[in-house]
Amino acid sequence: GKTVLWNSLHIAESERLYKAVYCDYSEPLTCGANKIAVVLPKKEFAELIADKNNCKLQCYRNEDMYAFLPRSSGKVQAIRALSERSGIPVTEFVAFGDDLNDIEMLKTCGTGVAVGNAIDEVKKVADHITLSNDEDGVAVYLEKATAGR
Repeated sequence: GKTVLWNSLHIAESERLYKAVYCDYSEPLTCGANKIAVVLPKKEFAELIADKNNCKLQCYRNEDMYAFLPRSSGKVQAIRALSERSGIPVTEFVAFGDDLNDIEMLKTCGTGVAVGNAIDEVKKVADHITLSNDEDGVAVYLEKATAGR
């Protein structure tokens, strides 16, 4: 097997909950996948693969890392489903993000908050910017936003 090193504690913890399958794609996948993450030298290659396979393409701050997902999946789709089930309008949701795959979610929700370690593109679309993940930015924002309630 391959050894995978994570640079993020929350990703490493999620790896324990959801087993990832690592392969070199020399053979077709024999099991279903809800996301395929790859490293490619050019975005054009990723766009071609997404178009050919009718997938949604996600780009990450690491300029050569891409993910392919079913078109019907994503953070915004999950938020809309939660909104429908809860009866709470999306305009009342607060979303937090730090990377390119969070931009659509921040724009969709009533309030979009970038954490301090977010990339500039995310900070530009956010309604607010809080402290970084390492400084508990989400908790700090929520405590301030709910103070006095």
